[in-house]
Amino acid sequence: MPETSAISNTGPLIALAKVHRLDLLVALFSEILVPRAVSNELVAGGAQFPGREIVGIREFRIVDCQKEPDRLLLAELDSGEASVIQLAIERPGAEVLIDEKKARRVATSVYGLTVLGTGGLLLRAKKRGLIQTVKPLLEQIHANGYFLSDRLKMGILRAANEL
Repeated sequence: MPETSAISNTGPLIALAKVHRLDLLVALFSEILVPRAVSNELVAGGAQFPGREIVGIREFRIVDCQKEPDRLLLAELDSGEASVIQLAIERPGAEVLIDEKKARRVATSVYGLTVLGTGGLLLRAKKRGLIQTVKPLLEQIHANGYFLSDRLKMGILRAANEL
């Protein structure tokens, strides 16, 4: 059983829910922490968002940050992204799951956090034998309306040796 916990923003949850593969997160992490601000975004997003879906999965826990994210962090990012970073500061060792480029840059360069996006999750799942190939899932994620740039998709496929 995995020992690492993850703190997830909306993006990776939406991307994986769209292809019915939230199970990959459960297989890769001992627990998936979802800040309340992210949970609120997921529920407010309606049917296309997996808010209600994650509530029923034992390994997903909706949690509050011990303190509010810094005002400068909130000025640069949305409340979900800021809460993910704040929670990761409060829980050293947890991996941060964020797709949005600016939030990833802030998390890594300002706070020194370990960040993984949807593509990285798929690569890790392949490496651990949870999926055979990355390409079909990337294509399904894209077909279901979740945006990943062509450049990013090509990089992921190269890393997966699927080009």
